[in-house]
Amino acid sequence: MNKPNRIPAIPGKSRFALERWFNKLHLEGLLFHPDDQPEDIVSIATGEQVFAPQECQKLRDGIQILFESHGDLVYEVALNYFQKSMEVKQAGVH
Repeated sequence: MNKPNRIPAIPGKSRFALERWFNKLHLEGLLFHPDDQPEDIVSIATGEQVFAPQECQKLRDGIQILFESHGDLVYEVALNYFQKSMEVKQAGVH
């Protein structure tokens, strides 16, 4: 039986689409650094690859589209969701 594809499609090329895509990855516990190759990401607990081959391709394609549309803003948005995942508050924000 094939695993369901957990990677959301890129919903468009807007800033909202960029935010939405990273939010979905965040909610599913699938965030990764945009510069990392998805096939290199392994679970600390098990040592197994986190993403199936078809998911890796979808992630690579999605990141490429996002960088073409938004450039370095991709890093800023990804960082915001990593901070949410770790419950890190920015200085001065309560």
